Amino acid sequence: MKNSIQHIRAFLVVAQTGSFAKAAAALNLSPSALTVQIQQLEDWLGVALLERSPRHVALTSAGQNNLLPMEKLLLDLDNIVSASRDLAALRRGVVSIAALPSLCAGALPPLLKDFREQFPGIEVRLRDVVARRIDLLVRDGEVDFGLGVQARTHYGLEFQTVLEDRLCLFVPADHPLARLRTIKLNQLTTQPIILTGRDSSVRELVEQLFADASLQLSPGLEANYMSTVLALVRQGLGVSLLPESADDAREGLVKVPVDHPGVTRQIGLITRTGQTLSPAAEQFIAMLKDFF
Repeated sequence: MKNSIQHIRAFLVVAQTGSFAKAAAALNLSPSALTVQIQQLEDWLGVALLERSPRHVALTSAGQNNLLPMEKLLLDLDNIVSASRDLAALRRGVVSIAALPSLCAGALPPLLKDFREQFPGIEVRLRDVVARRIDLLVRDGEVDFGLGVQARTHYGLEFQTVLEDRLCLFVPADHPLARLRTIKLNQLTTQPIILTGRDSSVRELVEQLFADASLQLSPGLEANYMSTVLALVRQGLGVSLLPESADDAREGLVKVPVDHPGVTRQIGLITRTGQTLSPAAEQFIAMLKDFF
Protein backbone atom coordinates (compact mmCIF):
# COMPACT_ATOMS: atom_id res chain seq x y z
CA MET A 1 0.00 0.00 0.00
CA LYS A 2 1.28 3.42 -0.94
CA ASN A 3 2.13 5.76 1.94
CA SER A 4 1.84 2.90 4.44
CA ILE A 5 4.27 4.55 6.86
CA GLN A 6 2.19 7.73 6.81
CA HIS A 7 -0.94 5.68 7.53
CA ILE A 8 0.72 3.81 10.39
CA ARG A 9 1.88 7.09 11.88
CA ALA A 10 -1.69 8.41 11.66
CA PHE A 11 -2.99 5.35 13.53
CA LEU A 12 -0.38 5.76 16.28
CA VAL A 13 -1.24 9.43 16.83
CA VAL A 14 -4.94 8.57 17.12
CA ALA A 15 -4.09 5.81 19.59
CA GLN A 16 -1.91 8.17 21.64
CA THR A 17 -4.39 11.06 21.73
CA GLY A 18 -7.57 9.02 21.89
CA SER A 19 -9.22 11.53 19.58
CA PHE A 20 -9.53 11.94 15.83
CA ALA A 21 -9.80 15.71 16.22
CA LYS A 22 -6.63 16.00 18.31
CA ALA A 23 -4.76 13.60 16.04
CA ALA A 24 -5.83 15.48 12.91
CA ALA A 25 -4.61 18.75 14.42
CA ALA A 26 -1.27 17.17 15.42
CA LEU A 27 -0.80 15.76 11.92
CA ASN A 28 -1.98 18.94 10.21
CA LEU A 29 -4.75 17.01 8.46
CA SER A 30 -8.48 17.50 8.18
CA PRO A 31 -10.53 15.02 10.25
CA SER A 32 -11.97 13.56 7.04
CA ALA A 33 -8.49 13.01 5.53
CA LEU A 34 -7.35 11.32 8.73
CA THR A 35 -10.43 9.08 8.72
CA VAL A 36 -9.64 8.03 5.14
CA GLN A 37 -6.05 7.13 6.09
CA ILE A 38 -7.20 4.97 9.00
CA GLN A 39 -9.81 3.24 6.85
CA GLN A 40 -7.21 2.53 4.14
CA LEU A 41 -4.83 1.07 6.74
CA GLU A 42 -7.57 -1.16 8.14
CA ASP A 43 -8.55 -2.30 4.64
CA TRP A 44 -4.90 -3.10 3.88
CA LEU A 45 -4.49 -5.13 7.08
CA GLY A 46 -7.92 -6.71 6.85
CA VAL A 47 -8.81 -5.92 10.47
CA ALA A 48 -10.40 -3.06 12.39
CA LEU A 49 -7.91 -1.19 14.53
CA LEU A 50 -10.17 1.35 16.24
CA GLU A 51 -13.62 1.39 17.81
CA ARG A 52 -15.24 4.72 17.09
CA SER A 53 -18.00 6.45 19.03
CA PRO A 54 -19.10 10.11 19.08
CA ARG A 55 -17.23 10.74 22.32
CA HIS A 56 -14.52 8.12 22.45
CA VAL A 57 -11.96 6.24 20.34
CA ALA A 58 -10.61 2.93 21.63
CA LEU A 59 -8.30 0.26 20.29
CA THR A 60 -9.75 -3.00 19.13
CA SER A 61 -8.01 -6.24 20.06
CA ALA A 62 -6.18 -6.14 16.69
CA GLY A 63 -5.28 -2.50 17.29
CA GLN A 64 -3.86 -3.35 20.70
CA ASN A 65 -1.84 -6.25 19.26
CA ASN A 66 -0.43 -4.09 16.47
CA LEU A 67 0.33 -1.01 18.55
CA LEU A 68 3.79 -1.96 19.89
CA PRO A 69 5.03 -3.58 16.64
CA MET A 70 4.00 -0.47 14.71
CA GLU A 71 5.71 1.81 17.24
CA LYS A 72 8.86 -0.28 16.92
CA LEU A 73 8.60 -0.22 13.13
CA LEU A 74 8.50 3.58 13.05
CA LEU A 75 11.27 3.85 15.63
CA ASP A 76 13.47 1.52 13.57
CA LEU A 77 12.68 3.50 10.45
CA ASP A 78 13.50 6.79 12.15
CA ASN A 79 16.80 5.31 13.32
CA ILE A 80 17.59 4.12 9.80
CA VAL A 81 16.82 7.53 8.33
CA SER A 82 18.82 9.30 11.03
CA ALA A 83 21.81 6.99 10.60
CA SER A 84 21.70 7.32 6.82
CA ARG A 85 21.59 11.08 7.02
CA ASP A 86 24.52 11.03 9.45
CA LEU A 87 26.47 8.93 6.96
CA ALA A 88 25.61 11.25 4.09
CA ALA A 89 26.50 14.32 6.19
CA LEU A 90 29.79 12.67 7.33
CA ARG A 91 28.76 12.80 11.00
CA ARG A 92 29.46 9.09 11.35
CA GLY A 93 30.88 6.19 9.38
CA VAL A 94 33.90 3.95 8.97
CA VAL A 95 36.75 4.13 6.48
CA SER A 96 38.95 1.04 6.19
CA ILE A 97 42.30 1.40 4.42
CA ALA A 98 45.16 -0.94 3.57
CA ALA A 99 48.40 0.93 2.95
CA LEU A 100 52.11 0.34 2.53
CA PRO A 101 54.04 0.45 5.83
CA SER A 102 56.21 3.28 4.48
CA LEU A 103 53.10 5.42 3.94
CA CYS A 104 51.68 4.52 7.35
CA ALA A 105 54.92 5.57 9.00
CA GLY A 106 55.43 8.76 7.03
CA ALA A 107 52.95 10.47 4.74
CA LEU A 108 49.61 9.22 6.08
CA PRO A 109 49.61 10.28 9.78
CA PRO A 110 49.36 14.05 9.04
CA LEU A 111 46.46 13.39 6.67
CA LEU A 112 44.75 11.16 9.24
CA LYS A 113 45.09 13.92 11.82
CA ASP A 114 43.47 16.48 9.47
CA PHE A 115 40.68 14.06 8.61
CA ARG A 116 39.91 13.31 12.27
CA GLU A 117 39.84 17.00 13.15
CA GLN A 118 37.34 17.71 10.36
CA PHE A 119 35.24 14.56 10.79
CA PRO A 120 35.55 13.36 14.42
CA GLY A 121 32.58 11.01 14.12
CA ILE A 122 34.18 8.91 11.37
CA GLU A 123 36.33 5.97 12.44
CA VAL A 124 39.40 5.20 10.32
CA ARG A 125 40.74 1.65 10.38
CA LEU A 126 44.26 1.48 8.98
CA ARG A 127 46.06 -1.75 8.08
CA ASP A 128 49.76 -1.47 7.28
CA VAL A 129 50.57 -4.40 5.02
CA VAL A 130 52.84 -5.27 2.10
CA ALA A 131 51.77 -4.56 -1.48
CA ARG A 132 50.50 -8.05 -2.29
CA ARG A 133 48.31 -8.10 0.81
CA ILE A 134 46.84 -4.72 -0.15
CA ASP A 135 45.64 -6.11 -3.48
CA LEU A 136 44.04 -9.12 -1.79
CA LEU A 137 42.33 -7.08 0.93
CA VAL A 138 40.84 -4.70 -1.62
CA ARG A 139 39.79 -7.48 -3.98
CA ASP A 140 38.11 -9.45 -1.15
CA GLY A 141 36.26 -6.36 0.10
CA GLU A 142 37.95 -6.39 3.52
CA VAL A 143 38.92 -2.72 3.12
CA ASP A 144 37.34 0.17 1.24
CA PHE A 145 40.49 0.89 -0.75
CA GLY A 146 44.24 0.49 -0.73
CA LEU A 147 47.26 2.74 -1.08
CA GLY A 148 50.09 0.89 -2.73
CA VAL A 149 52.04 0.22 -5.89
CA GLN A 150 50.61 -0.61 -9.30
CA ALA A 151 47.67 -2.94 -8.83
CA ARG A 152 47.05 -6.14 -10.74
CA THR A 153 44.20 -4.75 -12.83
CA HIS A 154 43.33 -8.16 -14.32
CA TYR A 155 42.25 -9.19 -10.81
CA GLY A 156 39.37 -6.73 -11.00
CA LEU A 157 41.29 -3.84 -9.47
CA GLU A 158 41.81 -0.27 -10.62
CA PHE A 159 44.85 1.89 -9.94
CA GLN A 160 45.06 5.68 -9.89
CA THR A 161 48.40 7.36 -9.17
CA VAL A 162 48.35 9.85 -6.29
CA LEU A 163 52.08 10.39 -5.69
CA GLU A 164 55.55 9.35 -6.78
CA ASP A 165 58.01 7.91 -4.29
CA ARG A 166 61.73 7.87 -5.07
CA LEU A 167 64.23 5.40 -3.69
CA CYS A 168 67.16 6.91 -1.81
CA LEU A 169 70.22 5.49 -0.14
CA PHE A 170 70.19 5.64 3.65
CA VAL A 171 73.61 5.52 5.29
CA PRO A 172 75.05 6.31 8.73
CA ALA A 173 76.07 9.95 9.10
CA ASP A 174 79.75 8.99 9.44
CA HIS A 175 79.73 6.68 6.38
CA PRO A 176 82.01 7.70 3.44
CA LEU A 177 79.01 7.71 1.08
CA ALA A 178 77.20 10.24 3.28
CA ARG A 179 79.33 13.02 1.78
CA LEU A 180 78.01 12.43 -1.75
CA ARG A 181 75.29 14.62 -3.22
CA THR A 182 74.03 11.75 -5.40
CA ILE A 183 75.08 8.16 -5.91
CA LYS A 184 74.97 5.78 -8.86
CA LEU A 185 73.77 2.21 -8.54
CA ASN A 186 77.12 0.77 -9.65
CA GLN A 187 78.77 2.42 -6.63
CA LEU A 188 76.79 0.14 -4.33
CA THR A 189 77.88 -3.26 -5.63
CA THR A 190 80.43 -3.66 -2.84
CA GLN A 191 78.18 -2.35 -0.09
CA PRO A 192 76.21 -4.76 2.13
CA ILE A 193 72.63 -3.68 1.50
CA ILE A 194 70.07 -4.25 4.23
CA LEU A 195 66.88 -5.41 2.54
CA THR A 196 63.23 -5.40 3.47
CA GLY A 197 61.29 -8.68 3.57
CA ARG A 198 60.91 -10.84 0.48
CA ASP A 199 57.22 -9.99 0.10
CA SER A 200 57.96 -6.25 0.17
CA SER A 201 57.43 -4.13 -2.95
CA VAL A 202 60.59 -2.18 -2.06
CA ARG A 203 62.65 -5.39 -1.98
CA GLU A 204 61.19 -6.39 -5.36
CA LEU A 205 62.05 -3.01 -6.88
CA VAL A 206 65.62 -2.98 -5.51
CA GLU A 207 66.37 -6.47 -6.80
CA GLN A 208 64.83 -5.62 -10.18
CA LEU A 209 66.95 -2.47 -10.51
CA PHE A 210 70.19 -4.39 -9.93
CA ALA A 211 69.12 -7.22 -12.24
CA ASP A 212 68.12 -4.87 -15.08
CA ALA A 213 71.49 -3.08 -14.77
CA SER A 214 73.37 -6.43 -14.64
CA LEU A 215 74.89 -5.37 -11.33
CA GLN A 216 75.77 -7.54 -8.36
CA LEU A 217 73.61 -6.99 -5.30
CA SER A 218 75.38 -7.73 -2.02
CA PRO A 219 72.61 -8.59 0.46
CA GLY A 220 73.26 -7.81 4.08
CA LEU A 221 70.74 -8.29 6.84
CA GLU A 222 67.00 -8.52 6.21
CA ALA A 223 64.06 -7.12 8.20
CA ASN A 224 60.33 -6.87 7.60
CA TYR A 225 59.80 -3.29 8.74
CA MET A 226 61.53 -0.18 7.40
CA SER A 227 61.91 1.17 10.92
CA THR A 228 63.96 -1.94 11.74
CA VAL A 229 66.01 -1.56 8.56
CA LEU A 230 66.81 2.05 9.46
CA ALA A 231 67.80 1.02 12.98
CA LEU A 232 70.22 -1.55 11.53
CA VAL A 233 71.68 1.05 9.16
CA ARG A 234 72.06 3.47 12.06
CA GLN A 235 74.21 0.87 13.83
CA GLY A 236 76.55 0.65 10.82
CA LEU A 237 75.49 -2.85 9.81
CA GLY A 238 75.01 -1.86 6.19
CA VAL A 239 73.28 0.64 3.91
CA SER A 240 69.76 0.47 2.51
CA LEU A 241 67.72 1.61 -0.46
CA LEU A 242 64.35 2.78 0.80
CA PRO A 243 61.63 5.18 -0.37
CA GLU A 244 61.82 8.82 0.58
CA SER A 245 58.57 8.22 2.46
CA ALA A 246 60.60 6.20 4.96
CA ASP A 247 62.37 9.42 5.92
CA ASP A 248 61.03 9.71 9.47
CA ALA A 249 63.06 10.46 12.59
CA ARG A 250 66.29 9.53 10.81
CA GLU A 251 68.63 10.86 13.50
CA GLY A 252 72.16 9.65 12.79
CA LEU A 253 71.36 8.88 9.16
CA VAL A 254 71.94 10.63 5.85
CA LYS A 255 69.72 10.24 2.79
CA VAL A 256 71.53 10.28 -0.57
CA PRO A 257 69.49 10.53 -3.81
CA VAL A 258 70.14 7.70 -6.29
CA ASP A 259 71.02 8.72 -9.84
CA HIS A 260 69.57 5.84 -11.82
CA PRO A 261 66.53 5.33 -14.11
CA GLY A 262 63.58 3.57 -12.56
CA VAL A 263 64.18 4.47 -8.92
CA THR A 264 60.86 6.31 -8.78
CA ARG A 265 57.80 4.21 -8.07
CA GLN A 266 54.18 5.24 -8.41
CA ILE A 267 51.97 5.05 -5.32
CA GLY A 268 48.29 5.04 -6.02
CA LEU A 269 44.72 4.43 -4.98
CA ILE A 270 43.63 0.82 -5.42
CA THR A 271 39.90 0.09 -5.68
CA ARG A 272 37.67 -2.69 -6.95
CA THR A 273 36.33 -2.24 -10.46
CA GLY A 274 32.78 -0.88 -10.34
CA GLN A 275 32.93 -0.34 -6.57
CA THR A 276 30.63 2.22 -4.92
CA LEU A 277 32.37 3.85 -1.97
CA SER A 278 30.71 5.22 1.15
CA PRO A 279 30.48 9.01 1.58
CA ALA A 280 33.16 8.80 4.28
CA ALA A 281 35.55 6.90 2.01
CA GLU A 282 34.87 9.30 -0.85
CA GLN A 283 35.67 12.25 1.42
CA PHE A 284 38.92 10.66 2.61
CA ILE A 285 40.00 10.05 -0.98
CA ALA A 286 39.19 13.64 -1.92
CA MET A 287 41.34 14.88 0.96
CA LEU A 288 44.06 12.41 -0.02
CA LYS A 289 44.25 13.79 -3.55
CA ASP A 290 44.36 17.37 -2.28
CA PHE A 291 46.99 16.48 0.33
CA PHE A 292 49.41 14.99 -2.17
